[in-house]
Amino acid sequence: MMEADGSVPIGSTVMDTQVLKEPRGLMRCLEFFFAILAFATLADFSGSFNYSIFCTNDPENGHSVSHGFQYPFRLDHQAPVSFNCSDETVKHNISVPGDFSSDAKFFVFTGVISFLGSLGSIIIYVFFSPLYADESKKPPMIDFWFTLVIAVFWLSASAAWTNGLITLKWIASAEWIFTSNKHPCGQTSTGTYILTKIKECIIEEKGHFVGANISALLGYLNFFLWASNLWFIYKETSWFSNKSGSQPLEG
Repeated sequence: MMEADGSVPIGSTVMDTQVLKEPRGLMRCLEFFFAILAFATLADFSGSFNYSIFCTNDPENGHSVSHGFQYPFRLDHQAPVSFNCSDETVKHNISVPGDFSSDAKFFVFTGVISFLGSLGSIIIYVFFSPLYADESKKPPMIDFWFTLVIAVFWLSASAAWTNGLITLKWIASAEWIFTSNKHPCGQTSTGTYILTKIKECIIEEKGHFVGANISALLGYLNFFLWASNLWFIYKETSWFSNKSGSQPLEG
């Protein structure tokens, strides 16, 4: 309900979609969409890599070993893969190193709070515009600091996930099996028993990381969106209005 002078009481619910055409409203819509896209792409990503182990007593028939990985990428918590050569009675348990759950979870957490935060901001912009335009300018100040925190979160989460992704790619390339002293294919495996039983190991398929690469790029895009939006929200704060009002008029 409007007052006699045409103003809208603070706290009233008035639908104002015009704000979505303004930079800060449009940016919030983009942040909402790309936040969902970023964390959904990572959470849905999965892959695998496999290789064959050939025993000296049966060099023609290799033992196919496959390792899968998916969110939250706790590879070292997966059940080990067992194999043994035909003339062996003891099975060898093969485990995959690496735990990238902290990086992946932080990235998804940032995406979720960004999605919820941008949705909340859009609701306030559209339905509670009089409250946002309060003379105290407190809502824009809160909005500014929230946006700054999320921008920092996106930069940190994207950098952490990118670093973890580099190591995950190396593990999924399966090159580590030739150097690990805990793997039957490792050239420095402890004891001569394993070395004499294994003829060679051949990498059959490496992991593919299109989805993971896209998620990392979306993380940096989200950082750009939230950091860019700081300027438009800053213009709504008392800092900007006081600065503009203190400038002397020319002429």
